[in-house]
Amino acid sequence: MAGLDFRIYGVNFDTVKEALVALYFKYQGISEEELNRCRQYVIPMQHNFEQPIKPGSQDTWIQFWIDNDDRMSQDYNKEGINWTTKVAHITVRFLGIRAEAWAKAFHHFSGRQTPNTIWYHYCNGESLEYVSPIIPTNVNYFGTGNTTIAFTVSFNLKYSEGLDFRPVKGEDTLQRLKYISLASGSINNIVRELQTADGEAE
Repeated sequence: MAGLDFRIYGVNFDTVKEALVALYFKYQGISEEELNRCRQYVIPMQHNFEQPIKPGSQDTWIQFWIDNDDRMSQDYNKEGINWTTKVAHITVRFLGIRAEAWAKAFHHFSGRQTPNTIWYHYCNGESLEYVSPIIPTNVNYFGTGNTTIAFTVSFNLKYSEGLDFRPVKGEDTLQRLKYISLASGSINNIVRELQTADGEAE
């Protein structure tokens, strides 16, 4: 069953990944093939992950995690999109030959035009002033080498999150909208619709 479907604007695992790819890998004229290869080096942080760093490797990997995603304001609707202001706390971990330098670069991003533009473009937000201390850690993996030194930083991203319920052109509009038909009407009608959907109606 498909259930409710909508598009999310703001911070999510896809947009944070693309922003990190842009910060550390993208350059003017980069080919689509090379860009796709670069995306393989930016991944969500996971336990029991295979050791990515091979002996003699010149590669640098970026792992990330959205630690929490906190709403800061009441939501409102504008032209069919529901908006609210949020702050996401994000942890980024660097592994590999340039890991320490890339982590240190995070302490120099505040107030710089290019990083701010990237965060706004992909995540509809801006990085707040505070960035955590860089924490070097030994990370245990399974596979070749077993242990790798990683450099971890955390930061906060203030952003506007939008939920777009509008049907995409060409989609079955009635099929899509039936899941959000509860948005209007009295409380009693909404409860009745929910009970009907749950099979609890008398």
